[in-house]
Amino acid sequence: MLGNAKIVQAELLEFVGTAIISAIAKKFIAKDNFIVDTSKKAKVKISYLEDNFRENFLGKTEEAIPEIVLRYHKLRKSSVDKPILAELGGKEKAETTLTEMFALMEKQGNGESGCLLTNGYANIFYIHDVNGVLWAVRLPLGRWWLEPGC
Repeated sequence: MLGNAKIVQAELLEFVGTAIISAIAKKFIAKDNFIVDTSKKAKVKISYLEDNFRENFLGKTEEAIPEIVLRYHKLRKSSVDKPILAELGGKEKAETTLTEMFALMEKQGNGESGCLLTNGYANIFYIHDVNGVLWAVRLPLGRWWLEPGC
């Protein structure tokens, strides 16, 4: 998943489709949603949160969002983040939010099929942390393992 960006030049990325995120009327508090829990009662099965994710994202609160349509793409070959961001039209166009990422995770909370990969390959989101630093947040597997890095 690579945000709501428009492809400028499609060397690295292949457009796959769009995902609709319904409007969310309340603030999104990261620490209340990103909870390690793989039990049957968990709305999203999260098996691990990297220390960097805990330190840089769990203190974040995001405002309510209107309905949004995200575009998602397949990475054609391995790449570092800078060329991916450039192909998406820059950091501003590539950015998604924790709210949007979590909404997609909820749709596939038990590893169901959907726009997020559940086959071991990583889903990549570009998200600003509590200090405004843009990170590449990777979601590998069907039981989400959150690991930021850039």
